[in-house]
Amino acid sequence: MIDVDHLVTLSAIRRTGSIGGAASQLGFTPSAVSQQVRRLERRVGGPVLDRVGRGVMLTELGRHLVDEGADILTALEALEAGLGRVTGGPAVGTVRLVSFSTGVRGLVAPALRALGVAEPGLDVSVVEQDPHEAIDLVASGAADSALVHGWGDLPLPFPDHVEVSGLGTDAADVLVTTDHPLAAEADGPGVGAARLATERWVCAPAGSVCHGWLTHMFDLHGLRPDIRHEALEFASQVALVDEGVCVALVPRLGRAALPPGVVAVPVTDPRPTRRVMMTWRRSMAPSPAITRVRDELARVAAERLDP
Repeated sequence: MIDVDHLVTLSAIRRTGSIGGAASQLGFTPSAVSQQVRRLERRVGGPVLDRVGRGVMLTELGRHLVDEGADILTALEALEAGLGRVTGGPAVGTVRLVSFSTGVRGLVAPALRALGVAEPGLDVSVVEQDPHEAIDLVASGAADSALVHGWGDLPLPFPDHVEVSGLGTDAADVLVTTDHPLAAEADGPGVGAARLATERWVCAPAGSVCHGWLTHMFDLHGLRPDIRHEALEFASQVALVDEGVCVALVPRLGRAALPPGVVAVPVTDPRPTRRVMMTWRRSMAPSPAITRVRDELARVAAERLDP
């Protein structure tokens, strides 16, 4: 009979495209992964991998094993996830959680502190990724759950085999210097996006969710933002604003205290809001560990997000 662990290893190789990538993802050494591949090949009577440059590609036999074994692995995952619910024991085990950066600071960090006290048998590891990559990691099995955000009415690509739970809504403000003409609007109802059309912007790189929303916000008015600078970290964006180089659209969740020379001005028409959600594979839904992490994140979100 084919060893289930060998199917898990072969699936990881397909996801990562290399022996080393699979080893890193599974917590093995590359040598151990190679040994599992050799044992599997002896069992099935043929090669399951082809070398392609520095990586590997599954042979037809290898693809058959991964494709036909997917339902088996999903069923076993669901079986294991439900054990704690049946036994009624505490939440134990490891949860691989992926989150966007401000989610780590604003929600995940305080949730992990509380879980560390209440659930000593639960080990949550965190990886920071943009929402699109986070969803892919959960969908492929490389992560167990993800905290993601979606701006406005822009959809996120959730596959059918994952479940999603909304945690609340976050808003973003445009950051300007205190001597900027719009700084006087900081305590008012806000400024419309059309009034920001002539500003120079710093934003996350194209392809990110934040970049997509900024351009979408202006698309609604038939305009295009003048994005002069790209920076992944909001701290870098704030630093550029502080020097009077540009303005930035920065969410409130996880936002550090602003420098004395920078103020946050609300934006209207449209109001930039994002939905914060947690997602996990449907086969993991019975897991007490997933449930416990979700409940704790929801508790923190209720304190820090709008409904």
